[in-house]
Formats: sequence, C-alpha cells, structure tokens
Amino acid sequence: MHALKLTARPRGETALSLTVGCPVEAVLRPVATRGDQLDPNDVHLLTEWRNRFVQSFLTEFTADDERTARWLTDVVGPDDTRILFMLDGARDGQTIGYMGLAFIDWEQGAAEADAIVRGGEAPRGLMKRGLLTLLRWAQQQLGLRTLGVRVRSDNPAVEFYRRMGFAAVRRVPLRRIEQPEMLQWTEDESLPPGEPSLVHMRLPAAILEGQF
Repeated sequence: MHALKLTARPRGETALSLTVGCPVEAVLRPVATRGDQLDPNDVHLLTEWRNRFVQSFLTEFTADDERTARWLTDVVGPDDTRILFMLDGARDGQTIGYMGLAFIDWEQGAAEADAIVRGGEAPRGLMKRGLLTLLRWAQQQLGLRTLGVRVRSDNPAVEFYRRMGFAAVRRVPLRRIEQPEMLQWTEDESLPPGEPSLVHMRLPAAILEGQF
C-alpha cells in the first residue's frame, strides 16, 4: 500500500486510476500524500467539504488547507491501512467527491470504506457506482474479502449505504467529548443504547460479485 501511494501525483500525472461505469463516467485517482507532490486543488476541496459536512465525522473541528495538508502527509501517507481517492467526472474532469479505504486488516482480509463525501454535482447513482468500483478493486486487487463501513446514526448516509446493500451488524453508543477547538465522538459500550450511535455495516460478497 505504501508503494502504491508513492505513485500518486497531482491530477494528470497519476499512474493508477480506476474507471467508473461503462461507458466510463468517472475516474477514481489516488490522492497524493507526499509533501512535494500534493495537489493544491485536492487539498482545498478536502478542506472545503470537510467543513461543509463536519457533523458527519467523529471529530468535529474547523479545517484549513494547512491542517489538511498535514493530515495527508503525516497521517494518510504513512498509514499502510488507508488510501484516499478523488472522484473526477470523465467528461469535464471536475472533482465530484472523495472516498477511500481504511482500517485494513491484511491478515484477516478485511477493510472499511471511509471518508465518502460528495461535494459537487453528480449524475444520479454515480457515488454508488464509484464506491462499488473501489470496493471491487479492494476485493480483486488487494485480496480483501470482508468490506464494511462505520457511520454515525444521525448521518443521512446511513440510508445511502442501506440502498447499496450494506446491512447493519452492530450499533455502539457514542460518547461526546469536548476538547479545545474540537468535538470528538468516541465509541463507548458502557453507555445505554441511544443516539447518536456508530452503526457498523457490512456489504455481502454477492453484491461485489455482481449477483445483485
């Protein structure tokens, strides 16, 4: 994974890309995480959309481009269990959103979809097709067999994942922790059932194999 991310370059220079749709509707390209290769436009969009949808995340804070750049170089880049992609429209090249993989357990062959955000206008169903493309790539090229997602119960994206075929396997209550300039939500099984909670969902293998 580390070697794969090292190939990521600013838009137009990336070695790896995943095509979405047939005919091709969009392209998934890995986000560059090396300091000398960061794409300023990617950094800005990640910052803008992170702030727009701040309540969808387990950490709520006001992002800026400098903080986002540090996150890419210091957190995402060195982490061999995580990779992030931008979704670009095939016709106009406009960046529509982003999505990634995280919490990869190479021994167990498991991973989760992560940071799935649509920030721009997109044809109906394109984010779903993009995510399925990413997950099929994870299954076929990375050998990951168990694929899921974790999402806050108060996030409308829960319904998006249900429509894709993800099924809830457990819910864990979230504890609210206020920190300087940040609000953090942490799973706490000692809390009584309530909202918000973190919904753990899993995608049946048959969906990735195209049986549905």
